[in-house]
Amino acid sequence: MKQRNEERGTTEERGTKALEEFLKKQGHTVEKSDNKTFDLKVDGRYAEVKTRAKPYAKFDFISLTDKQFDKIPKEDFLIFLVCNVESPEQIQINQFSSLELRQVTPKRYSSYEYNKGVLDKIIKNRT
Repeated sequence: MKQRNEERGTTEERGTKALEEFLKKQGHTVEKSDNKTFDLKVDGRYAEVKTRAKPYAKFDFISLTDKQFDKIPKEDFLIFLVCNVESPEQIQINQFSSLELRQVTPKRYSSYEYNKGVLDKIIKNRT
């Protein structure tokens, strides 16, 4: 479950904001994605943002949705891993491309998600 500090936002929100600021300072064009599969567009390329509160040294893995994973062999997109979001002055940003991910073999895990709408139905049916 995402932890949210009301004043600062979730780790994802803070990491994405820090990434956007960093990229813009580097002269890149950054905008929200027009495609639900990805978070941003950077210089016209779709980009997925993965954020972690802890430093890269304590990082374990990133996961991609089926839609994102299916696009790896077909499209050229970016993945930004933003670590150490807990310490904004020492944020760590790593960039990967889908082209690079094609060169390695990921571990496959399956998961099952129950979204809020489904859980709301269960709660409503209790009363």
